Amino acid sequence: MRENLAEYKEALHYLFLALSMNENSLNTYKAIARINKKNKQYFYAIDFYTKAIEHFPLHSQLYAFRADIYRKLKDYNNAIEDYDNAIKLDYSNIEYYLNRAYIKFYTDDIQGAINDLTSAIAWNKKSYKLFEQRAFYKMQKHNLESALKDYDEAIKLNKKSAHAYYMRSIIKKLFNDTKGSEKDYNIAITLNPSFKNF
Repeated sequence: MRENLAEYKEALHYLFLALSMNENSLNTYKAIARINKKNKQYFYAIDFYTKAIEHFPLHSQLYAFRADIYRKLKDYNNAIEDYDNAIKLDYSNIEYYLNRAYIKFYTDDIQGAINDLTSAIAWNKKSYKLFEQRAFYKMQKHNLESALKDYDEAIKLNKKSAHAYYMRSIIKKLFNDTKGSEKDYNIAITLNPSFKNF
């Protein structure tokens, strides 16, 4: 309750008391780290996630939570290392792949980002957003034919994705498919008129 009221100092007082009574409480470590993160005490949060990992080394979420803080601090090497560990422990968690892909893309490892999206798609072939994201990464690598196939797949999965139609229209224009490009563009602006401004 103290945490929900943003009374972080008071909340931590009770949590430290709880931890002194039971140092093997995963939820207590997570709560202390979470409150420090909310209070922007990032290094304290990292410290408590680290302590939690020492007690619970097979808990993938702890690595992912710590990775997110490293990402905020722009410590990308440690963030990727933590996501590596999280994925080793829970290789079916799509969010881990997506978050690691974001960091890889941001640090110019675009092929690594594509590989992570491919892994995510292997676990969920029904998500049009995963195909859209991978297509975007492929465009950055100038792999336009493969990006086009991903946008095709995204549209098959969701015929109301204005973004997919708009991006596919751009690729078709680059391939000199003027009619196909105009058709996709018109569908995109029908679905979302704001694309007229791009």
